[in-house]
Amino acid sequence: MITFNCDNCEMLIELDDDQAGTKHECLSCGDINRVPSPDSVDPEAAATGGPVDRAAKAGYPADFGPETKILQVRRCWFRSRPVRFSVAMLVVVGSLVGVLWSQLGDRSMLWYALFIPLIVAGVGLIAWWWIDRLTASFEITTKRTIMHRGFFSKSSSEVVHDNIRNIQIDQTFLQRLANVGRVGISSSGQDGVEIQVNHLANPNKLREIIDLYRPI
Repeated sequence: MITFNCDNCEMLIELDDDQAGTKHECLSCGDINRVPSPDSVDPEAAATGGPVDRAAKAGYPADFGPETKILQVRRCWFRSRPVRFSVAMLVVVGSLVGVLWSQLGDRSMLWYALFIPLIVAGVGLIAWWWIDRLTASFEITTKRTIMHRGFFSKSSSEVVHDNIRNIQIDQTFLQRLANVGRVGISSSGQDGVEIQVNHLANPNKLREIIDLYRPI
């Protein structure tokens, strides 16, 4: 008989020896726990018969114990839309040069009426991209993947790694060149995609990290 405490609520859990190395949902708090080997609470002790931890072997936080944050990423606008970003920057820089040229040449105020709106539009677009980037983040822990949304108000969606049914990666040709794309995650308990975010850098690497903590 294997006896151990829940990582989250410390509830005592007792399971048969053949459950060693599997994952078990705590009946008290719902947290997902990795079942240790009968002779050791350290799953890394593969040499003594303990289960092999794929995540720890790959150099990431171990797939046991309290939940640990692995990484948190935000949307990468410049790499995902380099042409639009470059055009916006050229509009801003070009308009600033135009305003300076008009001032040094003591030219008509009509030039200001032309360049100032372009500066405002370009800066406004870049500022909107930056704010939109800050309003969403994609977080991976040892137990869950979480999508945070919002700037002043906050909302989040999460999927427990053990319940993930499918991870979908979508990339256009240009996104493949820039190594960015859309990540969609669906679980076995829901229809459709529960977490979906575009413009993430290294999407295939994110999937590889999540797969290390899935029972596959």
